[in-house]
Amino acid sequence: MILMTERLTLRPFEAEDVEALASYSTKDDFVRFMPLPPQTLESTAKFVGSVVAEGQPNSKNDWHFAIQLGEIAQPIGTIRMGIREPDHRQGDAGFALHHEQRRKGYATEALRRILAFGFEELSLERIWATADIINIASWRVMEKAGMEREGIMRHHRLIRGEWRDFVLYARIR
Repeated sequence: MILMTERLTLRPFEAEDVEALASYSTKDDFVRFMPLPPQTLESTAKFVGSVVAEGQPNSKNDWHFAIQLGEIAQPIGTIRMGIREPDHRQGDAGFALHHEQRRKGYATEALRRILAFGFEELSLERIWATADIINIASWRVMEKAGMEREGIMRHHRLIRGEWRDFVLYARIR
């Protein structure tokens, strides 16, 4: 499945995406707010390989998309929609962009499209997303995409030995 916006194409990952993804995912600031270890070319290849092999959706009910700018084949980011509670039609979203592509509205545009996908095509009732409380840029993206802050989850993630608070945002159909 391919999802389109005015400027972006959200498409399934391809094996050839490893280098483009590694060009930003292996940078120190990429995992700054995430409960992930520093990324390497090998870990990036493993991620892309598993996403490609499992297809859409994967065994965890996640839809992973590469964010592509116009006709440029190399992805500038990733976005994911996951179905977390099928009986209650609940989903969650996550996104990340190449550091050189931030502050251009691409994350907001991609998130708006993935929310529409969740509501219209997956028939979800509620979609939520979280961000580290000090990651102001991410929660601004969620706000611009029409999500509302529902609260703060204290000590939500243990990131490199430190408990971190996260903000919770959601949008209802």
